[in-house]
Amino acid sequence: MEWRSTVDEFLASLQTERSASANTIMAYRNDLTQFTNYLSATLPHDANWSNVTTDAMEAYVQRLAEQNYTASTTARKVAALKTFFHWLSQRGLVTEDPTLRLRSPKVEKRTPRLLSEEEVNRLFESASKMSPPRSLRDRALLEVIYATGMRVSEAISLRLGDVDLEANTVRCAGRGTRQRTIPLTPQASAALRAYLENARGDMVNDTNTDFVFINPLGGKLTRQAVWQLTRQHAQEAGIEGELTPHTLRHSRAAHMLNNGEDIRRVQEWLGHANLATTQMYRPRQDKENKLVPVNS
Repeated sequence: MEWRSTVDEFLASLQTERSASANTIMAYRNDLTQFTNYLSATLPHDANWSNVTTDAMEAYVQRLAEQNYTASTTARKVAALKTFFHWLSQRGLVTEDPTLRLRSPKVEKRTPRLLSEEEVNRLFESASKMSPPRSLRDRALLEVIYATGMRVSEAISLRLGDVDLEANTVRCAGRGTRQRTIPLTPQASAALRAYLENARGDMVNDTNTDFVFINPLGGKLTRQAVWQLTRQHAQEAGIEGELTPHTLRHSRAAHMLNNGEDIRRVQEWLGHANLATTQMYRPRQDKENKLVPVNS
């Protein structure tokens, strides 16, 4: 038996049984491939999952530490191994799960960066200062991400059929099989309408695509492009510190809760499977009257 053939079978099950996203499957593939490479070097003639012991797993985790992986990265890799070996156990491919006694490194919880509502508006205004059609696209994109709390992968996967400007809503395909319809703010709706009516047609060129947000060549925007444009506009707006598109999602959750929105409605809005995840964003005021999450 080859190590990787079982990994491939596991990855296929993630897609068919759990409807895992392409990014999730890629992350598992990277982590498990690294582990199977380690096994191939340490157990070259013993390719049987039942022979992988807890001691072998702990030696692997120690190897990661020696290679200067951060605690959070190592914890993610351990979590991937636990999920994989649980799957092996369910299918009778191991007699005992060696990860049950495998300890993950402690990871210090980092509080998410939050923008004030004034900073969010400065970010939008910075996008508008560019020349069209990009100014209209970037403003609409940032407005939609903030208004809906979408993840970047969700925003760039929006299709024209997902947008209802009459009802001021967008339909979002979330993680797994979860799907949600999210209302747009009037400001986001106006920005999206301006982009669709006055800019997107100039960017489509001769391509046949129904993705809402596209690049100047008419192709689908990438995650990397959204990260880059967000950082660019933040710098131009004079917003200090590290800022990513996900910061807008964090900030939107905090602003909604701070303005009295029902927490379960925010949970549904953001597509959180667990209410505890949403509660993290319930803000308070620090000594400088800045919004900070409750777990800071």
